[in-house]
Formats: sequence, structure tokens, C-alpha cells
Amino acid sequence: MPVSDGYRLNRRTFLSGASIAAAALALGPAGRAAAAGSTPSSAQADTAPGVDLHWLDGTPTGTTGTTWGVPWPKGKVAADTTFALQEAGGGQEPIQSWPLAYWPDGTLKWTGHAVSSTARADGYHLTPGTPDAPKQPVTAKRRGDEIQLANGIVDIRIARSGPVAIPSIARGSRTTAQDGRLILMLQNKPEDTASPRHTSWSGVVESAKIEQEGPVRAVVKLTGHYREDSKSHHGVGKRAILPWTMRVYLGAGDESLRVMHQFVWDGDPSADFIRGLGLQLAVPMSDQPYNRHIRFAGPDKGVWGEAVLGLTGLRRDPGATVRKAQISGNATPPVSEWDATVQSGWQDLPQWGDFSLVQHSATQCSVWKRTSSKAAWLKHAGFADRAPGFGYVGGVSGGLGVGLRDFWQQHPRALDVRDATGDTATVTLWSWSPHAEAMDLRSYDDDSHGLDLAYEDERFGFGMSTGMARSTDMQLWALDATPSREEVPVLAAALARPQLVTDPKTYHDVGVFGRWSLPDRSTPARKQLEDSIAGSVAFYTGQVEQRQWYGFWDYGDIMHTYDNDRHSWRYDVGGYAWDNAELGSDAALWYQFLRTGDPQTFHLARAMTRHVTETDTIHAGPFAGLGSRHDVQHYADGGKEPRVSEAYTKRFMYYLTADEFIGDAMRVPLQLDKTLLKYPPLRDYLDAPDGVPTVIRIGPDWYALVSNWLTEWERTGDTKWRDRIVTGMKDIAKLPAGLFTGQQGGAVGYDPATGHISDLKLGGDWGKVNLSMVFCGEQIMWETTGLIDVPEFRTKLIEFCRYVQAPATEIKDHFGFEFSTKAPGVFYSRMTAWAGEQTNNPDVQKRGWSAFLNDVGDQPWSPPVHVDGSAVFSKVDEMTDTGFSTNVVAQNNLAIIALLAVAPDQAP
Repeated sequence: MPVSDGYRLNRRTFLSGASIAAAALALGPAGRAAAAGSTPSSAQADTAPGVDLHWLDGTPTGTTGTTWGVPWPKGKVAADTTFALQEAGGGQEPIQSWPLAYWPDGTLKWTGHAVSSTARADGYHLTPGTPDAPKQPVTAKRRGDEIQLANGIVDIRIARSGPVAIPSIARGSRTTAQDGRLILMLQNKPEDTASPRHTSWSGVVESAKIEQEGPVRAVVKLTGHYREDSKSHHGVGKRAILPWTMRVYLGAGDESLRVMHQFVWDGDPSADFIRGLGLQLAVPMSDQPYNRHIRFAGPDKGVWGEAVLGLTGLRRDPGATVRKAQISGNATPPVSEWDATVQSGWQDLPQWGDFSLVQHSATQCSVWKRTSSKAAWLKHAGFADRAPGFGYVGGVSGGLGVGLRDFWQQHPRALDVRDATGDTATVTLWSWSPHAEAMDLRSYDDDSHGLDLAYEDERFGFGMSTGMARSTDMQLWALDATPSREEVPVLAAALARPQLVTDPKTYHDVGVFGRWSLPDRSTPARKQLEDSIAGSVAFYTGQVEQRQWYGFWDYGDIMHTYDNDRHSWRYDVGGYAWDNAELGSDAALWYQFLRTGDPQTFHLARAMTRHVTETDTIHAGPFAGLGSRHDVQHYADGGKEPRVSEAYTKRFMYYLTADEFIGDAMRVPLQLDKTLLKYPPLRDYLDAPDGVPTVIRIGPDWYALVSNWLTEWERTGDTKWRDRIVTGMKDIAKLPAGLFTGQQGGAVGYDPATGHISDLKLGGDWGKVNLSMVFCGEQIMWETTGLIDVPEFRTKLIEFCRYVQAPATEIKDHFGFEFSTKAPGVFYSRMTAWAGEQTNNPDVQKRGWSAFLNDVGDQPWSPPVHVDGSAVFSKVDEMTDTGFSTNVVAQNNLAIIALLAVAPDQAP
């Protein structure tokens, strides 16, 4: 979308560089109550007020159910509390609830909640209470080698082992689909190489676990690997690749199930090229060919819908009633009532067995059809730009609806139907479409290019794709009839997964996610600050669209730095290309959503977090637990950093949406204790002295580790994670210059076995902070010190923030020796202001604002300009100021949001 002229970006404000039972609500593992200190009973905890909820994008026309999270004030909601959900109109909506996080005293900090597709009210009120029971509860039961999910409408069989993950989906007495299998197609050479060898693989289930049993929602988690198929057997090969996780969700009263699949890439990028990746199911077909129907949803509520055997457009008219019934998807009148010529000759008409909806790019999709694999495709059956990803195959007596979320955004994707003329059709939901070129995960070059010019970490060979992950979110409907043309867009719209949220004040007043402010437009200057943040969100939303930042691995990310000469983001210049959430661009979006409730901001943030936790986070392999620094390809940089994978910036999405896959991702960096022994962050710059297991920086490395431990502690109550934080805090408090100690910007010794921090005693070179706290390090510390009382560390944290931007004379007077922090003004302005707040020193709070304002200057950014003609390939909007970067945008916004919280009276 083009950038509005309704805002003006200011250089000093716009950052550049953008009813589950009570038992399910219990603390869980034995001993958690003791681990958290003490767990108040319902009688001991105060009564919490209810929370109003609303749909983020307005009341949906239809849903497939939704989940969300709600924060609760410390000490207000006991761990065994149950919850009730009341509709805005007064009725009760069945709800399922579970704990997401706990306060140190054992009371609930965050709770997750789920409703099924029956939830359609304009708004809701959530409060502690007894949940209403659903009329058609869902159950999950183990039956031999299978797990059965049932809700009175659909019955789903899920395998506990083997190559067929979903043996059957039934509605009543009719089997809607069967033999649901994860499939993988590989070739051993890249696309431009002659005669690649093609192989087919199946996802073999190795474990199955019921995570939730109902009554409102049931969840089953499957894990496995892909193994090669033989001629007659699926998934029997010896080689196991691409470890995957798949969750199957079913809600009370739902006629559809959600299937969420994620794989981790561990293939050989020089010999394994993914040709196709998807979920394939067999759909029984029993209706007459002219009563069998294919439906694909198009953009703007459009529908492509045809029968396997068409009765319209013929030389002889079968009759208006016949034609109308077929177009509508209803049963046609008996053949005896058709035109006589059509009665006698309809068997001679072509029967179309194969159909495909192919999303080639973010701006072009098409519908293909053919009679069989022995015949040619008609590839002009339908054209559009962006398909929402819904399809149907079946007949007037029922069939299977299928949907792929983010269909066009994560191209190339496709929905395939094969053999619709036979007794059984095959439907494939392609996460990676075989109609596109094979996936190529080789590095973009066979050499490194260095930090000095290309800003690329030159640790060549470390820029590997191993360990990346990507997910596909699917929906399967067991329908009892062909959906009407009016119903298809409703089903397609439900793929958007409408989200329930509460208001900004509720999030803010609970005191979660550190220190952040609600919008303040009380003065012209503050209004300008707020407009600059809102303007940045609008600008990047427009850039995503104009620059087409979409695609299977790319969707969710934005670019790092702009090239004014080429009127292009530096997509091909080393570390200046993809952003990979550098300097907290994801956190900046989430804080802005929390304070405004803006849907546009939420959607940008959610897509970015999904991307960072998958594409940019290394789930397995030699760098397991680290994240990839920004580069031309998301994985291409040699720098692998804890700051990218840190749990803190993922908590926003997890706690707001209760997304299980984000929950999984927040545990990935818990592997770092092993990984950092082999790959310390400063491995090319500073060797560990004898007796020191490894070397890390206090910031951003230790802060990132703290965020991982903090998250696991509050999710589980297991105090071993809290104790690791305490150990490090006490050790840092003993360092000669506190948080300023350490060479190469805060390097210290670290023992992963114990969590101990040590002074390397290499002398001098202290005080350089550079990026020490700019990956939300300050927010991590502010929130953590509010939960863990280690007075000596808190003193050192205040000391760091007090002197990080202090004049040299003040530093020498306090420490007794000189050093230069070289702290960027904007980056550390909020830390300075916080120190003033903590010490009740308004002058230091004001110094924080001054550092912010003086660093970015008083001159406004030039407004975005429109560029077209011969200067560009296609027209774009751009910022004309030299040096425009997402880094600056993210840090500027984070500074404003925090400064207004910790020094509101000193704001301009």
C-alpha cells in the first residue's frame, strides 16, 4: 500500500535503519509449588477483576476457533483457578483454559484460552468462574495404535506410528478422507542441471502425544522424520531427514480440524533440493460425475467452481434447472428430466479428473485442469493475483474442504486434485509447490565478503542453512455437501484465524514485558513522537507490499538498510540485506501493538516473530540454539548469535496468542549451554584463558541467556532456571567494574555447567558497550530484577544505566579510573532515564531525553517520496535521507516507548 501523506517523519522520533478441568490449570510437575516459593490457594489469592475481549479485526463472519492469552496481576489469580467466558449479549461461551506462566509466588501470570468455531459474539468478558460446558464436547482417546478425536460431528483417527499420519476423517457414517500422509519430493541436483534424480519420501510418525483432551479443544502432537519410499511401501528407507512436528487440533462443535506442520532443514544443500512438500489425502468419490464438484476461493470473495463433468455451454441445453443446480453445487434433477439429446449423450462428454490451484508468486495464481495424466493441461481455466488458499473436492453428498493459511504470502504453494473421476480422488496441500522450481538452500556465493564493505561476517562456512525450520498451517473440513458459492468465501476468510485480544490498558496495568508506555499526545512534541512511530508502521507495511517481501522462507522479514542510489533496499549487499530482527525490530512492533491495539501492527509483528523463530533461529545442527545474523540470505552470515534466538522477543506472541509452536521455539535456545562451549560469540577475537570453559559477553549474550532462563522459569516454576540467573547476577556484582567489565565489549568467562560468570583478568579495555543492551537487554533486566531480588546486582544495574552516558569526569569520580563507553545516544537514552527514575534524580531522567533528542537531531526526516519512471523497475515510495535503516527505526521507537514510561515528566 502506498505511504500516506498524512504523517511526517521526524528525525528525532522516527527510527530508521521499522472447561478444561481445574487439574489442567494446576502448576503441573510435582514440587512446582515449592519451586516457586509458595502457591496460594484460591482463598489466599485476591479476586481478580474480569477482562474484556474483542476481535482484533472486527467480528468475523466465520472462524475455525481461536486461542489467545491474558495477563493477570501478581497475587490475584491462584494456580487452580478456572475461567468463564460471557458473551457481550449475556450468554455463556464454552471455554478451555490453561496456564502459560506464573509469578514467583505461584499465582497465574498468563493464561491461555481456546474457543471453538461456535464463538461469534461481538465481544466477550473473561473472568474467574466455572466454564460453560459445550453441547458437543471434543474428546481425545488412545485406541490401540491410534488416537481418536471426536466431537459428535467429525471423527478423526491419528496414527501413533507409521507413514500414514491421519488414517481417516469421517463425518457420521461417511468417510470424508483417508490415508493422510506427509509427502516430500526431492531431486539430487539444482533446477538448471540436466537429468536430476527424483525421489519420493513419506513423513513417518515416530511418536504421538495428547496435549489437550477437551472438552472445548483437543490437541495431538506428532513427531517424526521423512524416509524414502520404495516402489510398494511408503517411508521404509534407512535415511531419516527433515525432523518434523505436526499438531492436530479439533474443537467442540467444529466440522473442521487444524493441522500445523513444521519441519527442520537438515538436508545436504548441494544434493537435496525439495521439489515438493505437502499433506496428501484420499477422498472417496461416490456421486455421479456431473454432481462432483471442485471449488477454489479467489480474491475479493471470488469463487472458481466447476463440475467434473460440465453441463453448461453445450451445443444442446440440458435445461435451466439443470444448469442452475450444477453451478450452485446442488444435485441436478434426474437425467430423465434433462433435454433428450443431453440425456443420450452426456457420457461422451469429457470428464475432468485433475485440477490445480497454483500460486506462482505473490501477485499471480492460476487454475489448471486436465482430463487425466495422459493428457495436456488447460492452464487458462482461471487467473487471479492472490488466492486465499481454500479448495473443495467432493460432491453433492459431501467431501473435503482444504485450506492453506498464508497461501499467497508464502508462495510457491498449490492445491492439487487428482483422479476426481475415479472412486477415490487424491488431494494434496502443497507447502512447497512442485509446479515451481526446486528449493535451493545453497549459499548465494562461494566466498565471504567481509565486514568492512559488505558488512558481512566473514567466518566463511558458518553461513549454512542447516537447522532452519518452517511451518505450514492447514485446515481440513469434513463437509456434508458441496459448499455454495456464498459459503466458499466465508470458509476462506476463516483461514485468517481471527484473533481475540484485550485493550492496551489491561496489558499495561498488569506490568508485563518490562517498562513501556501508553500513547501520550498531550503536547505537540509528544504527538510528533507518537505520529513517528505510527508512521513507521505504515511505511513498513507499504514496503512489504511494494517490495514484495513475501515467499516461503522470506515472509515476515523486512530489509535492513536502504540504497538511495539504486532506489532499493540493499538486498544483495551482505549484512545490509534481510533484517532478521536486528536491533529489536520485532520487539518495537510488539510494544507498539500492546500500547495501541492496532491490527496492522499486530499482523506485521506476528509474521515477523513466526519468521524469526523459524527461518532465523537454528533449531538443530552444529549451531543449535543460536540465530543467524542479518545477510543476503537469512542464514548466509557467518555470525551466529544468541541475541537472534533469545526467548524474550518471542514471549510477546506466545503469551498473546498461546501458540504452541512459538512455545516450542522459546525452548530451542536452551541448547546454548552446549553450543557456546564450541562456538563462543567472540571465537575469532578472544580465546578463553586456561580454566575458563568459554567466553561470552555480558551483553547481549548473557542477557539473551537470562531471557531464555526467565521464560522457562515462569512457564514451569522450575527454580533451577531462576538459580542460574541468580548465580550470574551475584558474580557480575563482584566484577571490578560491574556491567562495564570485560574486553571486546563486555567479554567475561562463562561456565555453562554452573552458570558462573568470571573476570578474564586480561586488563584494560573496559567500558565499551556498543550493542550490549540494544536487543532488549534493558527490558530483560528491568523485568528480571522486578522478579528476582538480588540487591547487589540491582545496584550494579542502576550504576551501569547511570554512567553509560555520563561525562568522563563523572565516570572517573565514581570508578576511580577512566574509560569510554561509546554509548550511542538513542540506544542508551532509556537506560539513562531509568537510572534517574530509580535514584529519584530528575536531572538524570532529563539527560536520557537529551541523549535521545541530541543524537537524532531536531530536523525532521524528509517525507516519503514517490519514485517512478526510468529510475526504477517499478514505482516505489522511499525515504530520501541517506543512511535510512531499520536499525535506527527500531531503536528510535523502542526509545520513545520506554522514555515515556520511565521519564514521562521530562518528555518534551
